[in-house]
Amino acid sequence: MALEDVAQDRGMPTFILAAVPVAIILGFLLVPAAARVVLGILLVLFIPGFAMVYALFNDDEIDEIERIALSVGLSICLVVFDGLLLNYTPAGLSLGQIVISLAAISGVFTAIGFYRRTR
Repeated sequence: MALEDVAQDRGMPTFILAAVPVAIILGFLLVPAAARVVLGILLVLFIPGFAMVYALFNDDEIDEIERIALSVGLSICLVVFDGLLLNYTPAGLSLGQIVISLAAISGVFTAIGFYRRTR
């Protein structure tokens, strides 16, 4: 089943969600500082949780309001645990490591959600 077929069957723009981690990493490298604020807010408060909700629930299990609320809450939890784990790495906390790790977390949950929808 092709990526576009899954997106059309489930009503979820899967290909957009899969491109988000790459876009975020490129965005932090290429955009001016003012636009980084918007990307940073999305990266910290919405995208990791949305990817996790995408992996855990099908589209018909929860409605949009529940999906958004869970996305914000789970994003905050994921960012806290990510920061805690990054703090114990030899390099410590830095902007680049946080962006890459959150993009990787989002990418992994997106891949899990895609796999669940294609089986």
